[in-house]
Amino acid sequence: MADKKELDRVNRVADLIDRYYQFEDAVDVNKQNIEYLKTYIHDGDYVEQNFDMKSKFLRDIAISAGVAVVAFAVGLLFTNLIIGGIIGVAALIVCIIVFKAIATARLNAKKQEQVEVNTGITEQIEVLEKRTKQMEKQREDYKKGLESRLDFLSVDYIGNIGTVKEYLEKGEAETCEDAVALLEQNMMMAKLSDAMNKSARKPLDMDYNQQKEKFGDPLAAIKERRKKKRN
Repeated sequence: MADKKELDRVNRVADLIDRYYQFEDAVDVNKQNIEYLKTYIHDGDYVEQNFDMKSKFLRDIAISAGVAVVAFAVGLLFTNLIIGGIIGVAALIVCIIVFKAIATARLNAKKQEQVEVNTGITEQIEVLEKRTKQMEKQREDYKKGLESRLDFLSVDYIGNIGTVKEYLEKGEAETCEDAVALLEQNMMMAKLSDAMNKSARKPLDMDYNQQKEKFGDPLAAIKERRKKKRN
């Protein structure tokens, strides 16, 4: 194992690099949140498809037919066959018109609700996008500052600081400079130049349910706003 002085040097640099990746992770989380929020934005066709007007209309037809049969039976009881039939048909038509109007009103209400949701979600996304740009700038500014603070490591190798530290801890290198030289040699020999950056870092989880648990319900504020308008 390398002496304490060299281990302190590599640990100090590792702490600086870890701070950079905290910015990186924050940007990643924000971008994931944006993609998560986008799943709540839908157009009118989506609303219609999920409302399923056709099945509701067929159900209403069945109910209307039942009402018409009852009306026909009542009409027949107090009048004759013809008048009873007229009453039954009239009841059928009225029911269909009423049910159609109710279904249309409900569908329009769903569409309007989705418009409000889209507006609220879009506002949340815009806020996150501005915050993401700010974080990206902070990240890049910090990375530029790293160049003058990494006394033995190129900023291009920050993703390999763990390997450099391992060389020192295992005694494969005596100094931080030797560890970096060994890293470059091994990378060249193994032809892994495309893995010089942070590709080995584990990507953040994009599981939908975990995202929902992490970021909460983005519709809550919209629902609360709509409730206040009604009151």
